[in-house]
Amino acid sequence: MAGFLVAGCAASPEVRRQLQAPAGLQGFSAVYSEFDMRLQLVTAADATACKESECIADRAFDLRVLAIGNRLADAAFRQHADLHLRFPRFEFVVAEKRDPGAASSAAGTVVIYRGVRLLELDDAALAFVMAREMSHVIGGHHDENVTTSILVGVAAQILFPILNLPALISGSAATTAAATSAASATVTTTAVASAASFAGSRALRATFRPQQVIEAEAMAMDLLATAGWDGRDVAEHLQAIPPPLPDGPAWMEELGESVGRIASLMQGPSHVDASGLPLQVVPMSVTDLPPPLISVPF
Repeated sequence: MAGFLVAGCAASPEVRRQLQAPAGLQGFSAVYSEFDMRLQLVTAADATACKESECIADRAFDLRVLAIGNRLADAAFRQHADLHLRFPRFEFVVAEKRDPGAASSAAGTVVIYRGVRLLELDDAALAFVMAREMSHVIGGHHDENVTTSILVGVAAQILFPILNLPALISGSAATTAAATSAASATVTTTAVASAASFAGSRALRATFRPQQVIEAEAMAMDLLATAGWDGRDVAEHLQAIPPPLPDGPAWMEELGESVGRIASLMQGPSHVDASGLPLQVVPMSVTDLPPPLISVPF
């Protein structure tokens, strides 16, 4: 049955084999990943309301996110010609969440938490954070996660009733009271199967996460190079990010691991343009940018 739901394995942009849903489920994947992203946002702690100078700093940060996002999005659509078939544009949002973090959906929405501003990242480091999250979208990681959830859910719904089959058979041959008890057991089994499928899909997706992050890092560096950033310059600025605290957000720990891998990666030759010269960062201006595509707070 699962074979009808999953088209099979496909190679990601970084040549990693991953589960892929058939074309008929692509719309469902976008909806599911949007719900998953919103669930992540709802469970994150809200930031306190800004005051005076903090509000000015927040607005400046929002404009930086929009400017860098537009620049990266332009590079992404030039780098991946088929990306427009999945969604028409990237949308960038700053969510009022206390801790640093980021989230995204298969529909091209990229969310940066307000807490990232407090890290005081320069444009190169902030661009990496955004490009890494965009690369989860480009790399089809949300589709892979949705497909995993579908497979686990189908397996749970099939497996649990089979394991409970003897009790159901004996219940069908008993009195009306026993039949009622069997029906109650069926409802309980369905509930347990649903809970198990949710927990199982989360656990299985967690095993994919490290490889997805590593893949997103490599794609992010390629995206940054296409957008005009020098890889070694990005690595240097990333190393200025404060190290994660032992009891800090998991996202910061994940970012710290990315910083270490990027520093190691950039020990080799830097990205160069067609003339053989290192790519230079192009100054950006935010004065003529349109307002954010999404302004509704989460």
